[in-house]
Amino acid sequence: MTIVDALATAAGWSIDIVGLVWLGTAVWFAAARPTGLRGKIWHFLRTLLPEPWMIAGIVALSVVIHLLPRDVWDPITWKAAILKGAGSILIIASAVLMVWARLALGTMWAGRPMIQQDHQLRTGGPYQLVRHPIYTGLLGLMIGLTLVAGFGSSIVLLVFVTVWLLRRVRVEDHMLIDTFGDDYRSYRQRVPALVPFAGPLIRV
Repeated sequence: MTIVDALATAAGWSIDIVGLVWLGTAVWFAAARPTGLRGKIWHFLRTLLPEPWMIAGIVALSVVIHLLPRDVWDPITWKAAILKGAGSILIIASAVLMVWARLALGTMWAGRPMIQQDHQLRTGGPYQLVRHPIYTGLLGLMIGLTLVAGFGSSIVLLVFVTVWLLRRVRVEDHMLIDTFGDDYRSYRQRVPALVPFAGPLIRV
């Protein structure tokens, strides 16, 4: 097995770990809520799943992509070991950031924009680097998958997810400003949204 193949395998495991952490923590925090079984199940589904239109959009795009002939994507597909290696490293790093941020956020996390009961503003750990580290990790993961795939049809999903993430950042920033006021405004001025150490022009 080459180094590139080993990195690709590790990247696949990293994605699996992210999925297990997301599912496991959603179950754990739902089970810990002081409500009945129906309330626990509702909380689990509401926090784990993103907005229905997001799920429907990805499914629809995936169907369209698979229905189109493969040669449609050939002009923008470049398979190369260096791209696969770089993409795998980016996936691994992004998975680490996502898990770190998910554990740091704890019960404040949800799969869609919402303010949880007794919501607290997180500004430490990965939230010192960017305001939305889970989104940074997800964007890095998507870019990594695009590199591993050699671009091609993956570009369509990357664009869709990027637009969705930018919208999410805007929605959540306004929601957090309404909740935490000047504390979040000050935090927003100090810390970029998605790109660590970003200058004022790309802070979002």
